Amino acid sequence: MKKERKQEILTAWGVDSLPLNQQVIEVFEKVRDIPFGRMGSRDPWDVYRRDKGTCSGKHFLLRELYAGLGLEARDMICLQRWKDLTWFPDDTYGVVDFPDELLEMMEETEIVDFHNYLLVLREGRWVRVDASLDLPLTELGFYTTEEWDGVSDMPLCFVGTGKLWDCGSRGREKKAALTASLPREIQEARERFLEKMTAWLDGLRESGAL
Repeated sequence: MKKERKQEILTAWGVDSLPLNQQVIEVFEKVRDIPFGRMGSRDPWDVYRRDKGTCSGKHFLLRELYAGLGLEARDMICLQRWKDLTWFPDDTYGVVDFPDELLEMMEETEIVDFHNYLLVLREGRWVRVDASLDLPLTELGFYTTEEWDGVSDMPLCFVGTGKLWDCGSRGREKKAALTASLPREIQEARERFLEKMTAWLDGLRESGAL
């Protein structure tokens, strides 16, 4: 993203005059609260302009903005299984109130995905940052970090596995390659699932239920 665009966003969000740690927190919260959902692009400028994005686009935007603040950040990817959000995997995650149609899709096919997040260098150590899910989604049982101190690890928004990829600044290319490596049946099931989930969340937002 061009330097001018990064500065335009930071100025529009009113973080310029804040101390650095507060900038870090405020930018995280602004990106976190961009509504989660597919909109056909992972480009960070598109995510900002259209005020919508999934874990990949939102974290590509967050990494660019942190670079605008002079911070180092790395794209990370972990393998995830959507069905892990339908039971209590540990104390962090609850059960997401998915509609029957999505539950049936997860029963029919093992829908795996590749979840993007960041490692950000703060005070000499790399800390985990996940801005995937906006706060209203907690009403449905999703997890997101509500309060962050700007220097500590936060839990992932999705239940990840131990399979990780450190992508540096090439998360977009790695995400595409990993998705393309899935069996065709899983790719198609994943596409249908994400489209249906976005439509479900969009409908809730439009009706005022979220």
